[in-house]
Amino acid sequence: MECILADLALEVQPNFESPAYAGWLNATVNGGPTREEALTHMREQEEQERTAKEAEVAEEQWEAEKKPKINNFYAGVVVTDVLIPCPSQYALQKIKSMEYVELWYFSPEGCQEAADSSRSTAEDSFGLVKVDGYVAFKPIAAFKASHKALQDHDLPWHQFDMAKTSFLVHINKCGWLDKHQQALALFFTLITNHEHRIRPRGKKTLL
Repeated sequence: MECILADLALEVQPNFESPAYAGWLNATVNGGPTREEALTHMREQEEQERTAKEAEVAEEQWEAEKKPKINNFYAGVVVTDVLIPCPSQYALQKIKSMEYVELWYFSPEGCQEAADSSRSTAEDSFGLVKVDGYVAFKPIAAFKASHKALQDHDLPWHQFDMAKTSFLVHINKCGWLDKHQQALALFFTLITNHEHRIRPRGKKTLL
């Protein structure tokens, strides 16, 4: 029901003796009561309707005020003291190029393996790569796939669940189009909330 914004107490009272109400008044009088009695009854009825409308408006306002309200927030503000695990340069290069890469690289295990590998490999080690017809130097780490990487269908469910969240964070950082990010987010949501999860071997089937 639409909310009545006007103050009903300030509305002009109808003039039941005006020509506009003549037909209604005559029909009422012909039924038995006198003209004065009919006018009194009509005014009382109009007052009752006004009182009922005022009570209805007051109830709607009270209902609206008691509803819980959610405070506004800025979507671009992030918590600064939360560190997102970083996958290997190989995985980052893959998503920058919008190429397929296993979700394992974005799991805690994959990120830990990348951190351990970076400690044992000199950060200034580069190799040659051809880019758009030109030869350029590129970090060696960007070429190396991990021998520990698992295919997506071989991931334990807990690894998949954490890896897909990290993957979505990093494709956002790499500037993927919003529609691609939203499509993947919906895809992962449908998997993680699928009814087959509670069935025997359901998680394995979904992966």
